[in-house]
Amino acid sequence: MLNKWNNYINQKFGARILSKWVVLCFDIIITIFTYGVAYVLRYNFNTEIISFDEFIHDSILTTIIFAFSFIIFKSYDGIIRHSGIADSVRLIKSGVAATFLAILVSILSKYYEFAYGILPISISIIHVVLLISILLFSRYGIKVFFYQVNRNKIKAIPVIIYGAGRRGLSILQALKTNTHNNYNIVAFLDDNESKIDKTIEGIKIYSPLRFAELLKKFDVKELIIGIQAMNVEKKNTIVDICFQHQIIVKSVPPVYDWINGKLSLQQITNIKIEDLLGREQIQLNNDAIHAAVFGKTILVTGAAGSIGSELTRQIIHFKPKQLILIDQAESALFDLKMDLFFKLQEQQFTAIEYIICDIINQDRLNHLFEKFQPEIVFHAAAYKHVPLMETNVQEAVQVNILGTKTLVDLAIKHHVEKFIMISTDKAVNPTNVMGATKRAAEIYVQSQSKRDDVSTIFITTRFGNVLGSNGSVVNYFKKQIEIGGPLTITHPDVTRYFMTISEACQLVLEAATMGKTSELYLFDMGEPVKIVDLARKMVLLSGLEPETDIKFIYTGLRPGEKLHEELLNAGENTLPTHHHKIKITLTGQHTPEAVATFMNLLVKSLASQDSTQTVCTLKNMIPEFISRNSAFELLDN
Repeated sequence: MLNKWNNYINQKFGARILSKWVVLCFDIIITIFTYGVAYVLRYNFNTEIISFDEFIHDSILTTIIFAFSFIIFKSYDGIIRHSGIADSVRLIKSGVAATFLAILVSILSKYYEFAYGILPISISIIHVVLLISILLFSRYGIKVFFYQVNRNKIKAIPVIIYGAGRRGLSILQALKTNTHNNYNIVAFLDDNESKIDKTIEGIKIYSPLRFAELLKKFDVKELIIGIQAMNVEKKNTIVDICFQHQIIVKSVPPVYDWINGKLSLQQITNIKIEDLLGREQIQLNNDAIHAAVFGKTILVTGAAGSIGSELTRQIIHFKPKQLILIDQAESALFDLKMDLFFKLQEQQFTAIEYIICDIINQDRLNHLFEKFQPEIVFHAAAYKHVPLMETNVQEAVQVNILGTKTLVDLAIKHHVEKFIMISTDKAVNPTNVMGATKRAAEIYVQSQSKRDDVSTIFITTRFGNVLGSNGSVVNYFKKQIEIGGPLTITHPDVTRYFMTISEACQLVLEAATMGKTSELYLFDMGEPVKIVDLARKMVLLSGLEPETDIKFIYTGLRPGEKLHEELLNAGENTLPTHHHKIKITLTGQHTPEAVATFMNLLVKSLASQDSTQTVCTLKNMIPEFISRNSAFELLDN
């Protein structure tokens, strides 16, 4: 019976919007009614002492004043079923303004001794309180009524919220305000035993140990994880259970990303693969980073790339004096400029220079160093795509080695305080040109730092694949899933080390605060991840079935690729630092003279435009460079 009534109401009034003049008439009628109630209340229900003529006069005058105020403030203009705070504020303003006008009329009437002119002030105050309360309540009631009618039309979606703290409550409120979906929150989960079996707004809190049982009991369709610092292993276990029951898993962003401190429904999104491959939250020495960065002029190369742009965003929080952002990619640098423009309006940080420049342009770079006098350089510019660099050897050497050499030489010349180079795990026992060029760059940086006449502190950081970066396998898989597959995987056993962009850049900043020159820092990459497992999880997160909805195709290792990446060369060892995720790598040392000789040979090989000669020179410089699945394997034989 109730459903039939709801359907009738919805069909009759669901798409109709009341005319604003009807709303105005309703408000005026309520004004007259509440004024009568205010009169009776003021005289303690003793109607015998009320003058009927005075009451009629006062009612008419008050109604005219309030009607005039309603029109001025347009309190009747909104769609009632969508009434919000702004509509309520307009209504309150109109009521308060009308009351002040009524009191002013009363004072003037008393001053000029007009007959029947005095509006009792006490009645005016009682009246406005009653009127605003009833109008607000009526609008809210209509809004709730239509919300409930529409909600009953939509099939309920049973949801469990993991986390019964502030974030969990914010998720509950965001779901309840949604009018497009009928979310039915059936349970909370929380690890805090003191909360178990208690309720939040009538919804019971359960132990996570009962998760599988609750899924069946309530036929749950979605799980929303509201705990920011959840253990990754536990999160993966929960998600795996959800995959088995075909349940959608969602998460919410950190509190500092909420809009005006409030979580919106649009921010509750499907959990990302980055959330399942990340590790526990990094604890940084923010005081040390602040001391190292605050008030400094900082230059970032490759600023528009994945690492460079995230580094820039994080550096800004530590309030540098000036940022010099260099990249040769015009469109990407423009995108970064627009992104920072909107994000930095509140911080009012505008000391940023966006400069189009290729790091192989020595004269241009020298001019920039002379002009801006950077105190810290973060060198993130590089060519990084392994298969492309295998067929573009000259460009890889020009940018990754000679570009780095130019920057190092200029840093020494202009007495830069610190130079931080970002390297890769592909520089370890390189099997491709890209990895070899990065290893050669590492060697040059370390060799120059050993010179007695150099005051610049040189730091090299080395880490593996970065989730979500340009060219990342994650982005590649996302695009293939969007078009329905298939997913192309090089080898069923291939593994890679992964970390998030944010994590990588945080560790780079932490390493930049560490002490001695010529040190090469290795980041803790966790356990290697099988790419095929990564692919399966990404398909499942998309609500599809691996090998059924999305096929997997194995294409074979690409030129220069390894089956498994390495973090250390055979002859390298590590030492601990004060940060458990950063270790010092002890590498073989090269004299500046020997490195200078190799550099000259590289420049000569580039002049010949002979890739084989250039790679041969690289192999002489880096004996552990053994090509795989590449045309350059012949050189090793």
